[in-house]
Amino acid sequence: MYQRTYTESVRVGRHDLDNRLVVPYNPWLSKKFNAHINAEACASIKSVKYLYKYVYKGHDAASIRFENEKTLDHDEILSFLDGRYDSAPAAMWRLNEFNLSEKSHTVARLAVHLPDQQAIVYQDGQEEEAVARVATRQTTLTAWFKLNKNDQDSHNYLHTDIPHYYTFNKSVMKWQKRQRGGEQVIGRMHVVNIQDSERYYLSLLLLRKLGAVSFDNLKTVDGIVCNTFQQACKMQGLLEGDQHWYDILNEAIQTRAPFQLRLLFAMICGFGEVNDIPELWFRYKDALSEDFVRLYSEDSEPQYALAEIEEFLKHYNLNLKKLKLPTIHLPDALSNLPSFDILVEQQKGQINARKLNEEQKLVFDILKAIYDNKEDTSRLFFLDGPAGTGKTFLYNTLLHSIRGKDHHVTPVASTGIAATLLMVGGLLIQILRYLSF
Repeated sequence: MYQRTYTESVRVGRHDLDNRLVVPYNPWLSKKFNAHINAEACASIKSVKYLYKYVYKGHDAASIRFENEKTLDHDEILSFLDGRYDSAPAAMWRLNEFNLSEKSHTVARLAVHLPDQQAIVYQDGQEEEAVARVATRQTTLTAWFKLNKNDQDSHNYLHTDIPHYYTFNKSVMKWQKRQRGGEQVIGRMHVVNIQDSERYYLSLLLLRKLGAVSFDNLKTVDGIVCNTFQQACKMQGLLEGDQHWYDILNEAIQTRAPFQLRLLFAMICGFGEVNDIPELWFRYKDALSEDFVRLYSEDSEPQYALAEIEEFLKHYNLNLKKLKLPTIHLPDALSNLPSFDILVEQQKGQINARKLNEEQKLVFDILKAIYDNKEDTSRLFFLDGPAGTGKTFLYNTLLHSIRGKDHHVTPVASTGIAATLLMVGGLLIQILRYLSF
């Protein structure tokens, strides 16, 4: 948002207005395109992370299906084609057969599996054939072991670096020395959840050990074959200190939502051997509490994050007190239903209702009557109108009116921009529990 210094107010009708009420705009862009364009500067990694999510979610589409007892089948493909919408620029791009996407690097996916636990794809009734087929085939991991047995040059590279210097031939299921083009190749191991502990510690060893020729060789430390990969990590000193947990959270922060980070933090506390959990919380509490910033003050937002983390910790028979984390006093913190002043909500609802125009009031009266009629069945309404016609104002008026009756309602939206316009709105994909009318 553009910075605007305060100016003296100007009387417009019954209201005193100043430049703080002017929508941010760029005069040059408005004049060039004859339209309002809201241009904002992305000044932090958070903005880039937000944009990255929405750039790749695809074109706008809507699909609604009504079911009843007489519905026997549903053509999902036809519904998708009927509900698909391409804007004029997108249609032009497709008609001219321009590339819809490009890639600069090749990503080589590297398997991470325990002995005899590689992934198997099979058809129903052909399980035995699939098992026999996989038993004779190499994965990228087992082929790496075999490569290290036969090629001394490969001992200079870690498992993730092998695709830079070798290419995996799927026809013969083996690594072969690359002749050229390795500069734009990225080796990427499959993500392993910390709950799958042995595979997780196996991935730690693969990231650090050179020239392994077998699973047992990976577990060998100073000539001693460890019973588990976790024990091997301990003997090699990979689990000393908490740096590897810091690395995990640093990587997750770049792409994961705060809710997912809190779940990961609870998993680390439940399955990992963290030396200093309070320090881990202190370092990352801002990222873990990021989505509570708009709803609550900066002093209370970590409390709500801790309340949710404690709920996750119950699955591991843990709590904040056992982990020496700050205790909380939020009895309603996990209800996902923020508290409101009923009298204030009633007052806001009445004030907004008097400001509604004829069309807004018509919609408001219909929806309010439906809500007040407790015997009515569930209903679905679709409100459509151009930008600036007051749809959001109508939504917020409804929210104030319902909350003024001491009822809870949670507005949801499909995008973050739309959610920020609603009173305590949230992303549809992030709402775990919501009430509607």
